[in-house]
Amino acid sequence: MKKLQSILLTLILIGFTSCIKSNHQGPVCYYLNNEKGKDSNPGTLKKPLKTITSINKLIEAKPGNIFFAGGQSYPGTLVLTGINGADSVPFTISSYGKGRAEINGGNNEAVYIKNCKNIRIANLILRGSGRKDGNTANGLMMTRCADIKIDSIHSEGFQKSGVDLYNCTNAEVKNVTATGNGFCGINIMGSSQDSSKGILIKDCNAENNPGDPTNLGNHSGNGILVGVSRNVTIDHCTATNNGWDMPRQGNGPVGIWTWMSDHVTIQYCISYRNRTSKGGKDGGGFDLDGGVTNSLIQYCLSYENEGAGYGLFQYPGASGWSGNIIRYCVSINDAHTTEGSGSFFIWNGSGESTQLSDCYIYNNVVYNELAPVISFENASEHRNFLFTNNIFIGNDQLAGKNKTGSRFIGNVWWGTGGKTRFGDYASLKTWAMATGQEMENGTLAGIQADPRLKGPFITELTDPYQLNTLTGYSLKPDSPLLDRGKEVKSMFGTGLPDHDFFGNVVPKGELPEPGINEMTE
Repeated sequence: MKKLQSILLTLILIGFTSCIKSNHQGPVCYYLNNEKGKDSNPGTLKKPLKTITSINKLIEAKPGNIFFAGGQSYPGTLVLTGINGADSVPFTISSYGKGRAEINGGNNEAVYIKNCKNIRIANLILRGSGRKDGNTANGLMMTRCADIKIDSIHSEGFQKSGVDLYNCTNAEVKNVTATGNGFCGINIMGSSQDSSKGILIKDCNAENNPGDPTNLGNHSGNGILVGVSRNVTIDHCTATNNGWDMPRQGNGPVGIWTWMSDHVTIQYCISYRNRTSKGGKDGGGFDLDGGVTNSLIQYCLSYENEGAGYGLFQYPGASGWSGNIIRYCVSINDAHTTEGSGSFFIWNGSGESTQLSDCYIYNNVVYNELAPVISFENASEHRNFLFTNNIFIGNDQLAGKNKTGSRFIGNVWWGTGGKTRFGDYASLKTWAMATGQEMENGTLAGIQADPRLKGPFITELTDPYQLNTLTGYSLKPDSPLLDRGKEVKSMFGTGLPDHDFFGNVVPKGELPEPGINEMTE
């Protein structure tokens, strides 16, 4: 908390410093105080403005930094259009004094920014009248903007998204809490991948965004969503309890996911206890959806979501899906409600295997006593999916029926209830002999044995910076998995990362261990 306060103080001081220089070269600064201000004032610190209406008029004529007195609420929509801050002194919108200021957009946006560059917005509360109580907009809406920094924003009560960036480039979205919104907590979207690129979403929380009551034809109630974008990183973020009031059945929301995007990295995130409508689809933790290419999910935790922990989906009409990786991730008791889904769930609505291809799923751990660890939708044509070095622990049904397209080699399978099934087969060996799965050069490559994880397997972890405390999924010293993993690079050309889930160097021996933990003893 002290570190965050220091960052905010630095941010505000930068704005104040630019005000000091404003007599000569920097932007002017405007101050608002709705208790002491007047709209007839010039907007100085000693003679502040009172309303958002007055500041909208002033900045249209002469742009400048905007500071709202903390602890106060300002009704209306702050609007900025066509403002370009200097690279060294960006325009700043923030609070001053004690606490955060609130901008109450009522039924509209709280902040609307269009065609602007070098904008910094921080330390504010954005509030709408409620997704079911009249609001029809986003909390912070930024369109066709570049070089953006958003920090320490709380956005709540908007029918669409708490924060929405459309066709924006070179943006940082940090320390945002988005809750009580309809369509999405944080939504990144482009008209093309080149028009929405270079975006970092870090240390954000999307919680209890239930659904858009007016959206009857598509999903709503998502946590963090990236669509039609390129070069995006979602880092150390959380999503929980989203999607429970989507007003329809059919395709549904997911905690953290992306679609029609290229080079998206989702890492060190926790997506847990997300939901969907009664009888609806999805409601999962993470999802690489239609048209996603060259993207990566790593070092993430998914648990107790109604839908799949990790969805690998392609919908009709999307561009080709390929070149994606999921590694060093954990799924715990996911897919406990949504019919047909599993911890890993594959669906291809296009019906063409070439449209869903080339995915590498390795060194993950799945624990599921409620649903299959892997499931395939009836429509799940795909090709060149490779599962290796994973630990799959389940109750009875471990893997659903795989039509074609997935290759399993060198995974560890273990049933907690004394029974194991692999589709129609009662053991790993019979499944392997009948299908060729988990076979290498005529020898059984898979392992059906207790991996000897430390336990416990259930968690309440919510802080992404504490993921290394998930030691229940580390291996005991007497685990039979020492150096039993496969050499990944020789299998599909992509090597192991530098470290495992807990920060240990990979590999320490001749070969890696299956699962998320490289043994150090």
